[in-house]
Amino acid sequence: MINRIVTAAAVAVFALAATAGAVSAAQYAWVDQNAKVKAKPFNVSATVNTVFEGQKVKIIAENGNWVKIKIPGMDGWVKSGVLDYAPFPNNNPWPNNGNGQVCFNGQYGYICIGN
Repeated sequence: MINRIVTAAAVAVFALAATAGAVSAAQYAWVDQNAKVKAKPFNVSATVNTVFEGQKVKIIAENGNWVKIKIPGMDGWVKSGVLDYAPFPNNNPWPNNGNGQVCFNGQYGYICIGN
């Protein structure tokens, strides 16, 4: 009997710890194309900001095919189709245009050094 209680308690603690870690982990995405950021998740909502291709954004909520993002300036909503959830833009850790540049990813986008 005590064995069952200890096992159940261990499973509960493990599940709680795993869930807490997943909830606190931030999710980021890259902007695939320039987009208007809306105040609410509707096409007719007021535009409060703009995001640009290659910009890294933090996902803070979802509502259907709309995603609320945290960005410099006013936060707001964009259609999920303008975002790429890969770890790097275009799934490439070293974006470049083939001319010898080296690019580094950062919190708000990336910077390239070279030609």
